[in-house]
Amino acid sequence: MSLAEIVQSSGWKNFMAKLYGIGASVVIVGALFKIQHWTGAGLMLTIGLFTEAVIFFFSAFEPLHEEVDWTLVYPELAGIPEEEPGSQAKGVGGGGYGGAIGSSSGGGAGSGSYALSKFDEMLQSADITPELFQKLGVGMKKFSESTTNLSLMGDISATSSKYMNTVQAANDALGRLTDTYQSTARIINESNSNYGKLTESYSVIESGGKTYKQQLELLNKNLSALNTVYELQRKGVDDHIKDSESLYKNIQGLMKDLSDSAGDSKKYREQITKLNDNLAALNNVYGNMLAAMNVK
Repeated sequence: MSLAEIVQSSGWKNFMAKLYGIGASVVIVGALFKIQHWTGAGLMLTIGLFTEAVIFFFSAFEPLHEEVDWTLVYPELAGIPEEEPGSQAKGVGGGGYGGAIGSSSGGGAGSGSYALSKFDEMLQSADITPELFQKLGVGMKKFSESTTNLSLMGDISATSSKYMNTVQAANDALGRLTDTYQSTARIINESNSNYGKLTESYSVIESGGKTYKQQLELLNKNLSALNTVYELQRKGVDDHIKDSESLYKNIQGLMKDLSDSAGDSKKYREQITKLNDNLAALNNVYGNMLAAMNVK
């Protein structure tokens, strides 16, 4: 199947109808996101423009619209004379003069003459003269002038209505201006009251600032006295630390002396033990000597 046959098929036409509708909705949604500055507006606008590009791409393959030659069906559209050979007079719904008078004969010049003669007879029987047509023309002219005057009256009425609307709008604007002036005066009065309260608050703040300054000066004096006491206390603590260090050194010397004394005491005890042993041995010798002397 060729491309020309595809684009002429009903399936292609249904597809293009769906593509136009759905694609247009996507493009409108993307534009709405961009106009409202919603989140993702850039992405939605990009999708919409790509969709529109796809629509234009597919629309390039649509066949051109062929203009139908309606003159083949309605010859009078092309200015073809009604007196065509072999043509018959048309009825009331037709497009020829013969149809207008309902003649059953051929549509020639005789039909037109017959119609004019019948029209003249009708005018004569109705006693319609050229003077009557002239009077009718004068009446129509006067009617036209009256219509023009009525139009002018309508313009004047519209202008008056616009003037009344303008006056009413000016009155409303003046009322709004009065309300605005009253609101401004009320705001000025409130501003003056607020300014007075602000002045009082400033005075209170100023007196409070003086009291705060006095409290700060007193606090500075107390801090100076506290610093002096702290210096004295720190000096006493330093002296106490020095005395403690000296005492600790003395205690260390005493512990060393005690340790040395413990060693000497141990040696002294060993010597005493040896002395006791020697005394025991000496007593034993003396006892034996005395025993020997007593035996003699």
